[in-house]
Amino acid sequence: MVVPYFEKNGKLKTEKFDLKDEVFGVEVNRHLISMSVDSYLANQRQSNANVKTRSDVSGGGRKPWKQKGTGRARASSNRSPLWRGGGVSFGPKNTDNYSKTISKKMTQNAIRSAFSLKAKDESIVVYEDIELGEKIKTQKLLKILNEFSKEKVLIIQPEGESNIFLAARNVKNIIIKGVNELNTYTILNAKKIIILEKSFEKIYEYWVVSKKEKTLKIKAKKTTVKKAVKKVTKLEKKVTK
Repeated sequence: MVVPYFEKNGKLKTEKFDLKDEVFGVEVNRHLISMSVDSYLANQRQSNANVKTRSDVSGGGRKPWKQKGTGRARASSNRSPLWRGGGVSFGPKNTDNYSKTISKKMTQNAIRSAFSLKAKDESIVVYEDIELGEKIKTQKLLKILNEFSKEKVLIIQPEGESNIFLAARNVKNIIIKGVNELNTYTILNAKKIIILEKSFEKIYEYWVVSKKEKTLKIKAKKTTVKKAVKKVTKLEKKVTK
């Protein structure tokens, strides 16, 4: 996968930057992406809504009227959910947990799929670096980013906070993340992704599947197939007997 390559001052180079297919050229798994985004948004959710149940509402110690002989329906307490001013039944509580979890391998594959989807849409661009000099100014950063600053941009750098982060914190369109802070939602939410050349070392370290892992997976598959074949042969022998 080949993408545009920019200099430190924001000028486009004649040469292009080559991305590894192991991260940016994977077959897109949309179901896995939706699962990853759903879990991320669920984990951001706070259980602020809180209602009072009949145990939390004050009063209700005395029985309103006797059980039988009045002609009215029996009532145990005036704090019942059926009564005005009573507690709420099955309402939201601030102890509710909305978090969802998915495995590490699933999140890794979802991030690879998100990167590949953005690369297919030609939304990824590589910068050699972004140098702001001694004076950290927002206008300088916007000049370097050119037209990308008008859209929602995600700048990926090796670590979290830097001079770029300080220059861009007043701009709503620019989101700056370290490689270790990335998730599927932030990748998909941006219209353009600017990756600094230094951050590729960590990107490939986190999301490229090594040859050893591949060989181990293949071996594991072979062993499971062999076991299955052995079981089938045993069953066939029993049947023939």
